[in-house]
Amino acid sequence: MLTAISRYGARVLPNTQQIIEACRERRELIRGPQIQEFERAFENMLGHGEAVATSYARMAFYYILKAFQLPPGSEVVFPALTFWVVPEVARVLNLKPVFADVDAATFNIRPDELERVITPRTRAVVPTHLYGLPCDMDAILAIAKKHGLIVIEDCAHAMGASYRGKPVGTFGHAAFFSFQMLKPLNTYGGGVAVLQDSVLAAKVARFAQSEPWPEEREVLSRLLFGRLQRIFIRPRVFTFTAFPLLLASSLTKLRLDVYLWEKIRPLSPLPKPYRQRYSNVQAAMGLAGLKLVQSWTDACRENAKVMDSVFAGIPGVRTPEVPKECTHVYYQYCLYVPNRDLLVKQCIRRGLDLETLHVDVCSQLALFGDSRAHMPNAENAANVVQIPVYASLTNSDAHRVASCVRQALQQRNNFPGGGRKDGN
Repeated sequence: MLTAISRYGARVLPNTQQIIEACRERRELIRGPQIQEFERAFENMLGHGEAVATSYARMAFYYILKAFQLPPGSEVVFPALTFWVVPEVARVLNLKPVFADVDAATFNIRPDELERVITPRTRAVVPTHLYGLPCDMDAILAIAKKHGLIVIEDCAHAMGASYRGKPVGTFGHAAFFSFQMLKPLNTYGGGVAVLQDSVLAAKVARFAQSEPWPEEREVLSRLLFGRLQRIFIRPRVFTFTAFPLLLASSLTKLRLDVYLWEKIRPLSPLPKPYRQRYSNVQAAMGLAGLKLVQSWTDACRENAKVMDSVFAGIPGVRTPEVPKECTHVYYQYCLYVPNRDLLVKQCIRRGLDLETLHVDVCSQLALFGDSRAHMPNAENAANVVQIPVYASLTNSDAHRVASCVRQALQQRNNFPGGGRKDGN
C-alpha cells in the first residue's frame, strides 16, 4: 500500500521528551526561569520590542487590546479572511469588528479597502500576515498614521517572515504570535505579545501574570495530547488510521475535516483554559525551537519552489504570488484551481490529503452580525486548496505531492496541461 501524505506536519524537536523530563526533574514544569529567558530570546530574534508569553495567542491579543483601553464600541478593522477567534476576542471586549476585503493574489488585507471602511469610530487595524506572507505594511502604516489608528500585527502564521528586510511583528504598535502545534514554532500551545512601548508591555505583563498557573496534570495532558497528534500524522500511522476514513468520505458528501476545527461560537465569558499562564516547560521547548526555526522555514521554502516549478503554466491554476519586498514562510501554500472539491477527491484517492479553507470568511459569519458584507476576493479565496509543503516533507515527498496534484488536474479534462482557463 502506498504511504499516504497528511495535510498537516508539525515541527517537532528531536529532544522533546528529554526537555520535558529535565524540567520535571528540576521541578520546573510549571514555574521556572525559562519563561523569562524565552521572552528575552524572542525579543532578540525580532531585534525590537518587548515580549510577554501567554497561554494562547488569542490571549496575547486580548491583553494587548486591554492595554490600549479603547472606548467601548470602538471599531477595529480586520481582513475579511482570518481566523474567527481573533475578531471575536475584540467583540468580547465590547469592540466592534469591521471587515475589509483582501487582495486576491496575496490573501492579505487590501490597503484601499482598509481606508474605505474607516469611520470616525475606527481606532485600530489588525493586519494579518496570512499563510506566512507579510502584508503591504508601508501602505497600511501610512493609512494608520493619517487616521490616527493603532496597528496590531497578527503574526500567528508568519514567524520568520520579513517585509523589506525587517521581521513581521516589528512594524506596528504591537503584535502577537502563536505557538500552536502546527505553527512555525510549536510549543503545544501558547503565544506571545510583542509591544513597542515599555509602558504598554508592563501592562500586558501584569495582565498575563495575574492569571493562575496551570495544574501540572493539565500541562502534562496537553503535552501528551500533542505527542499523540504528532504520532497520528506520521505517514505510516496516518496511512492506516485517518486516511482510510478520508478515502471513504471522498466517495460521499461527508466532510470529516469539519471536526478538526474549533466550533465557531461566542467566547464571552472567556473559556477557563484561556485564563492561565504559560508554563516553563513550554518555554523550554520554545528556547530550543528558536534555534531551528530558520532551518524549518528554509525546508518549507524549498518545498514551495518544487510546487512553483511543477504548477507553472497550468491553465486555470494560480500559484502564490510573493511581492519582491516580502519573504514568505509558507505556513500554507495556497493554490487557485478550477475545481477545488474535485481536485481534493482525486488527490485523496492517490494517497494525498489536501486541505481547503484554513481560515474563515468572517464577513459572512452570523457571529459578527446579520448585515453580512460582500467581500468578493475573500469569498473567492475560499476556493483555494492548501498543498502540503511543511518542513518534515523530504524533497522526494514534495515531488510526489506536486506530481499527484498535477496528474489530478490533468485527469480532470483528459488533456495535457490541466484544467480550463477561468481567469483566476
